[in-house]
Amino acid sequence: MINHELEYRYKSDAHFVYPDYDGYNFSNINSTILSLFNIKHEGKNLDKKLYSNICGTKKVVFIYIDGLGYDSWINYLGKYRAFKEINESGIVSPITSLFPSTTAAASNTINTGLTPAEHGLFEWRLYIDRYDMVMKSLPFIPVYKQDREKFIEANPDPSVLFHGKTFYETLKENGIKPYVVSRSELLKSSYSRIMYSGAKEKKRYDFLFEGFLILKKLLEKIKDNSYVFFYIEEPDKMEHRYGPGSPEHLESLHYIAGLFNTLFESLSGQDISIIISSDHGFTPVNNKIYVSGVENLMPIKNGKRMPETWSPRDMAMYSDNPEKLKLFLEHQLDGKADVITKQELLTSGILGSRNVDEKYASRIGDVIVLPYSGNTVWYKYYEDDIIKDRGMHGGLSREEMIIPLATINLKDIKNY
Repeated sequence: MINHELEYRYKSDAHFVYPDYDGYNFSNINSTILSLFNIKHEGKNLDKKLYSNICGTKKVVFIYIDGLGYDSWINYLGKYRAFKEINESGIVSPITSLFPSTTAAASNTINTGLTPAEHGLFEWRLYIDRYDMVMKSLPFIPVYKQDREKFIEANPDPSVLFHGKTFYETLKENGIKPYVVSRSELLKSSYSRIMYSGAKEKKRYDFLFEGFLILKKLLEKIKDNSYVFFYIEEPDKMEHRYGPGSPEHLESLHYIAGLFNTLFESLSGQDISIIISSDHGFTPVNNKIYVSGVENLMPIKNGKRMPETWSPRDMAMYSDNPEKLKLFLEHQLDGKADVITKQELLTSGILGSRNVDEKYASRIGDVIVLPYSGNTVWYKYYEDDIIKDRGMHGGLSREEMIIPLATINLKDIKNY
């Protein structure tokens, strides 16, 4: 069953779709998983009609397909046997992404159960005041090579990314055995060492077919109440490099569909609940816009201007005069993007239903640019700081914000 009509419930305007944290958002997945294991929690579940088919099971798998927008599911994946089966025997629904619609924010959410407002890992690029530099958040390295020596001398502590209880620790405390299956290079990162704390096993793969085989063997082996997190990166890579809808992107979906088909052939009929979703969709990069003339409105700190942060789909800039910078950018970007202040962002609620934790407030710029679909907006802090991708995400366009949520119990697949 496909709940197409749900998309019409989400708040939207001419250019943007806004997160619905009240049971129809990526951030509601963790609480739902806890409920499936009868674990008490304070979070908000997904609406029950989105997952009523997977209650009362001992094995729950969450498959996170990076960069899979709802339209990609409906228009491409839905043509393949395994996904036709999910559409017919499971429940498929359009839900909303977080804002920012980015892997950094979503990864921290799915690994903690917190919204961006609560966990503070808003984007790929973040200004970290402890080190006074812009960092690539998940790799935990400086964006600019000029900062690398200073960063090493600071004896960096990756717990600045998140300091609290992980989702896996919560599951473990409640008698559930959590497992992680992800790319080898990702599991080696400082971020992964922190965020997967509590997992019973962290299984690495180098090739996606290998990851599916590891998942299959793991599901055949585990008997007790267990949760498995499985991460798939391929669509996101292809859409960044070649653009959404490109032959390379569609080939990655074709490859994934074949691996799901093999998995279902092996495990259909078994009592295993599978949840599939994504962090965000993509918009094509049709128009690269570089703002100029803003230097005098950028603050000076320790002898240098503070760089732009976040991404070309949600650029954040610091300023001692936010209102003046906002007016300047609105004039330069008229008809191409909306411009809002930090205060307007905080009061909008689009970072989450709770207030932003004060210790993370400095990671939000004083002015945020929200480009319309197909547009990217950036400032060249260095001359080579240019937009290279053919597809991007992070903003509020429908393509980025509407993502699939699919639920199916493999025992409901008959005669596969």
